[in-house]
Amino acid sequence: MEKTIKSFLSVANFHLIEQQLNKLLNAYTTTKDKNVLQAVKGLVENEIFNAIDPSEEQTKLIEPLYTITERQQGNSFLQSLKPYVIPFYQISTAELKKIFRKEKKLKLPNLEDLDFQHICYLNWDDTQTHRKYIVIEDEGNLKALKGTMSTKVTKGVCSICNHHGEVSLFTTKTKGQTAETFTKYSNYICINGEQCNHNISDHAKLLEFFTRISE
Repeated sequence: MEKTIKSFLSVANFHLIEQQLNKLLNAYTTTKDKNVLQAVKGLVENEIFNAIDPSEEQTKLIEPLYTITERQQGNSFLQSLKPYVIPFYQISTAELKKIFRKEKKLKLPNLEDLDFQHICYLNWDDTQTHRKYIVIEDEGNLKALKGTMSTKVTKGVCSICNHHGEVSLFTTKTKGQTAETFTKYSNYICINGEQCNHNISDHAKLLEFFTRISE
């Protein structure tokens, strides 16, 4: 009887594989030097296995990546991995209201439009108030942030995904040592939350960002 392989890829893992696939395909379009291509394959393999550390069965699912030379092959390969992606916690609107219960006029996202196999964190904007809401999952626990986004857009490196692009200043406020004091944290993050999510290939860095500005 064939052994069933459980879902083992985080969304960030899947993004990493996609990014490494793009690196490999880019190499094939820019050079025909076999030594260069072999070097790129080696780098890609190291990046993936250092991040995921797959079992023997899981390795067999990933190995076809190293033989891909065309985009159509790559797309089919990514689709074959989708059943093994662990989706983001499928949160409900009731849970969101509970998390942000102090918000009197909370604008909620349309959860039905989300593909939970593609997001590392949930985020949405209230364009009228310039507020941004972020929810992450950490070992089964949901944690939340809220803050304001500056209307000024610039080019820079996002503090969440660490990619270069259009960013804006995200400012949060946490309670200080006394009830009357607060600490403000301002970080440049992607103005496009969907793209930011797609850029994340290391979930630990997302947790580091969250911890840094919420404690």
